[in-house]
Amino acid sequence: MAKYMLVVEVASAHIPVSSDGNGYTNAFVELNFGSQQFLTTVKEKGVRTTWNECFYFNVPDPSGVDELVLEACVYNTNRSIQDSKSFHGMARIIGPLFRPLSDAVASPYPLEQTGMFTRVRGDLVLKVYIADDASIRASNPLLALALALDTDQTSIPHNIPLHHLKEITNNFSHTHTIGSGGSARVYKGVLPNRKIIAVKKILQSSNTDLGNQFENEVCHLMTLKHPNIVRCLGYCYETQHECLDHNEKYILAGMEERLLCLEYLPRGSLDRHLTDESSGLDWSTRYKIIQGVCYGLYYLHEQTNRPIFHLDLKPANILLDDSFAPKITDFGLSRPHQQKTISTSSKEGTLGYMPPELFQGGKITPKSDIFSLGVIIVEVITGDKPDITGKSSEDSIDIMLRKWRNKLQRSPTHGSLELDCEQIKRCIQVGLICVNHDRTKRPTITKVINMIEGSESIDSDIINERT
Repeated sequence: MAKYMLVVEVASAHIPVSSDGNGYTNAFVELNFGSQQFLTTVKEKGVRTTWNECFYFNVPDPSGVDELVLEACVYNTNRSIQDSKSFHGMARIIGPLFRPLSDAVASPYPLEQTGMFTRVRGDLVLKVYIADDASIRASNPLLALALALDTDQTSIPHNIPLHHLKEITNNFSHTHTIGSGGSARVYKGVLPNRKIIAVKKILQSSNTDLGNQFENEVCHLMTLKHPNIVRCLGYCYETQHECLDHNEKYILAGMEERLLCLEYLPRGSLDRHLTDESSGLDWSTRYKIIQGVCYGLYYLHEQTNRPIFHLDLKPANILLDDSFAPKITDFGLSRPHQQKTISTSSKEGTLGYMPPELFQGGKITPKSDIFSLGVIIVEVITGDKPDITGKSSEDSIDIMLRKWRNKLQRSPTHGSLELDCEQIKRCIQVGLICVNHDRTKRPTITKVINMIEGSESIDSDIINERT
């Protein structure tokens, strides 16, 4: 059954400033459709105020179009006074005027205001139409992205033309940059409905491995759907031809552009929030992060049709949403599970999080991710990577636990001190077990979750078997 949307494109408005010069100098539009409401950005008023913003309203039953009413209210506002606004006028659009997408045009609507001595001038230019989501997706890939964010959590990522990604990132402006690494830069992309996505742009390089990693990441993210895995919304792979000066001769060279459109996580990566127990995140938040990373890894190892090994788990590749829920990202080095143990000569990964077996023959198994997980667990708790030499493990646990007990006593929460301390101790023990040099003695992800949540006991002897 098709889903229908009322699409409102706010183009511009003619809103004269009062003749005495004391009128407000800024304006915005408030759109109301039933119980649904959207606001445009605040723009400086002039002879013609331009927005070019697009909004989507759910339409319960297009057959009842005669009863549908859209109200577009224009307000003047003063940015120097918080929450100040003054009603300027309203345009009411009744159902029969809603056109299908194929007939939609931008039209001026006169602004009206009720009042005995009120005279309002000006108009509001809107393009209003009803369309099914398939038509909207076909008409504009950016609209499809916006719909996927708002209404469709299971949509398959699709190809987005490069010029659209340039449009929403201001041509990959440095003002839109939100992160960068050795092989990619991430930009904030603003969609027509003002929703934000992250656009990951692979840097130009002669390194063929980057192309393989991009293809690897796209192919994996196409199928991964889990609350603790970053959501992929789209991708772009285009070749742009440019004339370049080469030894005083111009040649036409093909420049490959590779990009991923991902959900935007406002709190950034986990490594920005790692501090010791004396400051930073409280214990309940840290425990939530540990659990979420474990659930994400459990999904990769146990719940997909073809289990996936991430092979680059680290705090920089774990993103946090508004509520600090973690999402695993960056699948460039990931590998699907094979029937036999995978051998590799590659040493790609991140020092400090790579398991030792990758330096000793390159054997890859699910336990490779478990080692990285153990480092992350201890780092979330203490702010530092664990001592993986295996020395004085019990002493280390006692020291870490004592520090947390002191913090919890100084900052009492609604939870039980003893229960929190027991939870912290279990997580530290599990983290240390996971970084065992002998991969055969590392637990599976299922056992990790059971031990952390207390449904399975921890064999304390294992903690001292890490040498």
